[in-house]
Amino acid sequence: MNQRSIVLLSGLVLLAYMTWLVYLGLALPAERADALFSETGWFEDLSAGLWLVLAAVLLFARPIGLGKRIGMAVIAAALAAREEGWHKKFTTDSLFKSDYYQMANVPMTEKLIAGAVAVGLTITLSWLLVLGGREVFARGGWRRPWGWLALFAVAISPILKAVDRGPSILRVQFDIILPENIDMVMLSLEEGMESALPVLLLMALGMYLIDRRSGDATLPG
Repeated sequence: MNQRSIVLLSGLVLLAYMTWLVYLGLALPAERADALFSETGWFEDLSAGLWLVLAAVLLFARPIGLGKRIGMAVIAAALAAREEGWHKKFTTDSLFKSDYYQMANVPMTEKLIAGAVAVGLTITLSWLLVLGGREVFARGGWRRPWGWLALFAVAISPILKAVDRGPSILRVQFDIILPENIDMVMLSLEEGMESALPVLLLMALGMYLIDRRSGDATLPG
């Protein structure tokens, strides 16, 4: 089975997975659905574990350059920490929320360290996105199966964030409360698809490395 066939099969599996998520959101009792899809639920733990697996694999993903491997692994590990809220064990609130830096009860030293970490992660992510964009668009990666998977994973990330924040924004800004079943379906899709992101990126990484070793990819180490 070639890489194009694997991507096609993965697309069909993803559609079936999304259908299953919608079914769970509609059919499960509220207590069970909350246990699966809440911020302390099973899918949140699964996502964190998969991001950590991706981080570990990236560290050994030769022939990609060591600096790039470390940068990608750090971002993957940071995403795992975000899923589990581990960063909040060291800070009063999320270091990526602007409100956090305006809290009067937070020590200035904590704010400075948290801000430095947030800026460092943002710079690292921006650098990796530039490198990835150059590889995908300037060097023909968009024509390869690994490029399709990577682009899809990057494209749906902001959509999932919008789905996550959507009900809250509608409630707070417009006083619109979604029906409970619609709210739960949105939550199930958001949490379920978030756990699929590291899997998609693992597949893209594997295909990219195969291309590199066969001479089909052009990015220098």
